Amino acid sequence: MSGLEEFIRRVSEVTSLPLGGLGVMAGIFVALVVGTIARLTHLHRLSAEAGRALVRRLRTWWVIAFVVGLVVLLGRPATVGLVCLLSLLSLREYLAMVPERRRYQGLLRWVYAAAVLQYVWVYFELFELCIIFIPVLMFLLLTLRIVLMRQPEGFVHMVGTLQWGMMMLVFCLSHVALLLTLPPGTNPVGGGIGWFLYLVVLTEFNDIAQALWGRPLGRHKIIPEVSPAKSWEGLIGALVCTTLLAVLLAPLLTPLGERPPRFEGGPAGPWYGSAWAIAAGLMIGVGGFCGDVVISAVKRDAHVKDSGTLLPGQGGILDRVDSLTFTAPLFFHYVAFLYVP
Repeated sequence: MSGLEEFIRRVSEVTSLPLGGLGVMAGIFVALVVGTIARLTHLHRLSAEAGRALVRRLRTWWVIAFVVGLVVLLGRPATVGLVCLLSLLSLREYLAMVPERRRYQGLLRWVYAAAVLQYVWVYFELFELCIIFIPVLMFLLLTLRIVLMRQPEGFVHMVGTLQWGMMMLVFCLSHVALLLTLPPGTNPVGGGIGWFLYLVVLTEFNDIAQALWGRPLGRHKIIPEVSPAKSWEGLIGALVCTTLLAVLLAPLLTPLGERPPRFEGGPAGPWYGSAWAIAAGLMIGVGGFCGDVVISAVKRDAHVKDSGTLLPGQGGILDRVDSLTFTAPLFFHYVAFLYVP
């Protein structure tokens, strides 16, 4: 065994991170290095302002990769904590865009407390409570609390605004962390962190691929009134690339390259096994597009370009996690259907 192989093995043992996960993380940083060099070589062709914006975007990508990589190495508590923080920050950005938000000030402690509690249930693996807490319990309690404010004017708008925000940015996003709580037997290849990396890497890759295909080739707009940059060329190109990457990453992080237990005894063959990874790639590609345009509609309604300024060159946290609002619950329940008895 070479010195590098021994080092990788020891890192895997110390962090409890599977070798496939370490390989994927290393691949991400290699891709960042290559992408950064490629973009910086064209820096001299840009105006001073465009050049500064490019450098800010690249720096932000490095920070994101470093933070996510560190948190993954630290284990499940840190990863759940990071997803909770992202939920809280994106929820804050959403509420800042809501018209007449001053009326909601007295309710915000309820909303943020509910967001934190959702991740407490996730951390302690209280799955049944995770599934009903925001959609049922908080919906009823929040509705009653607004009634007790004795301000019936705008009641439906207030309930809908707050509940929709909690559903999208707390309940749906919490499914990213819920992947870490799946029984170890569901993923003998990469464990819970394998599911987590598979979803996050494919979702973010899909976002990037849509932009890379859409900018030079985008001629036919899909919903220009909501998201002018989204084109059929970008969507189709991203779907192909994301699905291909889903197939390539599946054996490194997940058991999706093989027949799932629910369909034991079905047809055999390599293509049948790859079908589950192909389905995951297509689902994440389409779901990521849907999450992106839904949050774009929110920003259009609020007449803002970005949800915030926390990520220089990329906008706010909500701009970065918008696709996950759709891909996370879809992928979690897809995996649960296939692998959880």
